[in-house]
Amino acid sequence: MQQVHINRLGVNSIEFDTDTVELPLSPGEERSFEVVLINYGAPTHVNLSVSDALRENITVLEDNPYVKHEEYIPLIARIPYDGRLYTKGQVYITVGYGSKRQGFNLNLGHPGPNEANFSVDVDESLYKPASSQKPKQPSKASKTSKSSRSSKSSSMFAEDHWSAQLPSISAEMFNSAFKAISPYSGGILKFVILLLLVALFVSFILSLDLEQFFSFYNSVLYSIILTFLMAYLLMRLPKSKR
Repeated sequence: MQQVHINRLGVNSIEFDTDTVELPLSPGEERSFEVVLINYGAPTHVNLSVSDALRENITVLEDNPYVKHEEYIPLIARIPYDGRLYTKGQVYITVGYGSKRQGFNLNLGHPGPNEANFSVDVDESLYKPASSQKPKQPSKASKTSKSSRSSKSSSMFAEDHWSAQLPSISAEMFNSAFKAISPYSGGILKFVILLLLVALFVSFILSLDLEQFFSFYNSVLYSIILTFLMAYLLMRLPKSKR
């Protein structure tokens, strides 16, 4: 059964519940099915017809019904004994005195190997070569070239793999950094100790109430002295290396 909705979306609109109806008939078999016409607008005449491919297979018992609200129109489908095993066609619905026509697909019978939607499952063994045919033995030159290519690709993969090289890279970086810093280790240690002493001295001075000693001019003088002291210490660092 196929339901057809008329005037539901607008004047002379046509809608189908399904685009394709399948009737699996055998040669010599006959069957009836219904087309339900549902009208959502004013009463109107509706015309039913079929495509040329189905003229010998479909008989419409009432091809021009007057549909007020809902009408059931029977169609007779058959396949002759000497007819095609599978037939495709369309059933057309025409409204608005021929101004609007639309159809749905109607397939009769059972699809055969010549139909587009027919598929055959092929065993995978058919894709394999026969056992009697012996595969060609690769030559020594091809074996050598393949082994060299595989060894090159494996070596390239090993070299490019960052996780394999990470321990050696990190160890080399640590050793080089340690060698670069070691000549200056004594001077750097002295400089750090001096900075700590200066910081302690400054914190001690700041904890005292010595505002009268830190006027604007005194502060400028202290900063100049401290700058000369830091420059002297920086100049002494290269000599400590000797």
